[in-house]
Amino acid sequence: MAQCLVAGRSIPWYEEVRIPREVEVREFQDKVVTITGAGSGIGRALALAYAAEGARLHLAEIDAGRAGKVEAETRLQGADATAHVVDCARGAEVEALADSVFSAHGRVDVLHNNAGALVAGAAAEIALDDWRHIVDVNQWSVIHGVRAFVPRMIEQGGGGAIVNTASIAGLFGLPFVAPYSMTKFAIVGLSEALDAELAFHGIRVLALCPAAVRTNVMKDGRLGLPGAWGERLAGLMERHAPSPERAARSILRAVRREQGPVWVGPGGWPLWGLKRISGRAYALLARALTARALRSGGGVV
Repeated sequence: MAQCLVAGRSIPWYEEVRIPREVEVREFQDKVVTITGAGSGIGRALALAYAAEGARLHLAEIDAGRAGKVEAETRLQGADATAHVVDCARGAEVEALADSVFSAHGRVDVLHNNAGALVAGAAAEIALDDWRHIVDVNQWSVIHGVRAFVPRMIEQGGGGAIVNTASIAGLFGLPFVAPYSMTKFAIVGLSEALDAELAFHGIRVLALCPAAVRTNVMKDGRLGLPGAWGERLAGLMERHAPSPERAARSILRAVRREQGPVWVGPGGWPLWGLKRISGRAYALLARALTARALRSGGGVV
């Protein structure tokens, strides 16, 4: 009968094994992980989660203060962490980030293209500069990450993972965030295509599609929501949305299990399921709820 050795004890392979914490395997130990948008929200939570796993971290963030703070937090956990001040909408800066990471370690095992922004409001009233801004941050930052890192990840061999932060708004259109939905749909499509293309090289690509998460996306975003929508939605998110830490734990499980190409976070399944069953039913519901909200002057639907 097949046997295995655990903590010096030979046991049948089928017997339930409980590994003591002191010998627990940390699957990301010494793996090289690069995270953009690492200074707050999901990016920061991912950095701390990977630090707890013993990963070697490169943390890219446009805000120098946030970058330094998250670097210090991960170093307190004993992580080998380096902060980089990077505007991911600029290709040259992302290329320089890749140069720095590969110069230090010669490889990247997990790349999180996580930098993002929110523009909200009635589509007819959104300024052209705001459309350009969200495309630069949400789409071009991921494109720059792919162009800078993927050729080197193929050349390094040994596989890896690329995780692109999209949104539940990348699976179905949401009113008053048309620019955001547009860019996140693009990231989901890009991720699905790359997952098929890069599987030959052992590289998995995953699009994260969380619903609401308690992050700075609304505070830092460019919002032009009607009535009291902005304040009310912020309050609802604060009371009911999961924490970034909870999201990060789920994301690490998805990366560990090589899940792909789309990960739907907690809270998104009801609407996603409705659209998959009937796109017409989802469209009718979205129209009705939007009309009700507008008639109520931005009240809670």
